Amino acid sequence: MAEKRYIYNPKTLSYEPVRLSAKSIFVQLGIGLVFSVVLAVMFTWVYSLSFDTPEEIQLKNQNNKLKTQLYVYGQKIDSIHSYLNDVQKRDDDLYRILLGEAPLEEEIRLAGIGGSGSFDDHSDYMISQLDIDKAKARVAVQKSSLDELTYKALKLAAELESRPKITPIRDSELVRFSSGFGYRNHPIYHIRKFHEGIDLTAPRGTDVFAAAPGKVVIAGNHRDGYGNKVVIDHGNGYKTLYAHLNKINVKYGQEVKLASKIGEVGNTGGSVSPHLHYEVQIDGHVVDPVPYLYSNFTEEEFDTLVALGR
Repeated sequence: MAEKRYIYNPKTLSYEPVRLSAKSIFVQLGIGLVFSVVLAVMFTWVYSLSFDTPEEIQLKNQNNKLKTQLYVYGQKIDSIHSYLNDVQKRDDDLYRILLGEAPLEEEIRLAGIGGSGSFDDHSDYMISQLDIDKAKARVAVQKSSLDELTYKALKLAAELESRPKITPIRDSELVRFSSGFGYRNHPIYHIRKFHEGIDLTAPRGTDVFAAAPGKVVIAGNHRDGYGNKVVIDHGNGYKTLYAHLNKINVKYGQEVKLASKIGEVGNTGGSVSPHLHYEVQIDGHVVDPVPYLYSNFTEEEFDTLVALGR
């Protein structure tokens, strides 16, 4: 209960309770109301500075979640660039060297849009469209490079598969190289004439093997001085010819494997003694067969090749 206030009345020589007028009461109430409103406004302002509203809390949570997602995406982009750098190094330092290709220029590697900065450089954790475009462009360039190298590697593998590899007669049955590639005095005509292959002397009936896998395109005697002959198309421009055979063990159109038996050494056609005339052709031109002879096999290794060629 509010304490009463008194005032001295000189007329009655006594203290009398103070009686407020309606105006005074209204003024005091007004002052109190204004004070309350000001106090409420100040409290609300201070509270808003110190505490978040539910809406603000929700927005901040969403913002933090988005920042986290962007940071994760940024780290993934950095990881992509790091992986691409590793692939690029292997591309330049290994794959292209092995395949005889020059490294790609840096401008081509970066697809003409500059280098790749780390995501940590972005203090606001924001990913620009340029960051994404750089990653996409580098992936596209690297894919194109690997596609090109894959094509060349497959082409080289096919070329190696087609290339003649072995001496068509076993080392143990080969007597000697009786005539080499190039000009020589012909043993029958006794004139200087170009010899388009090499002659491998061996006993009549010695097995003759395919120097590489391929398809038989000639098997017979064409009365051209080669006697009984076999020609095998190995693909990629390679062919081999085996002449003066005593016996032919394959037929036209037959597919043969590496070290398949195709015939036997003989003395047919323009020949003075049993031997094998062997030629290597590339794109229709004869070449020296010697670089295509690999003869460092043991008997067991050659037997394995022959078994696989059956």
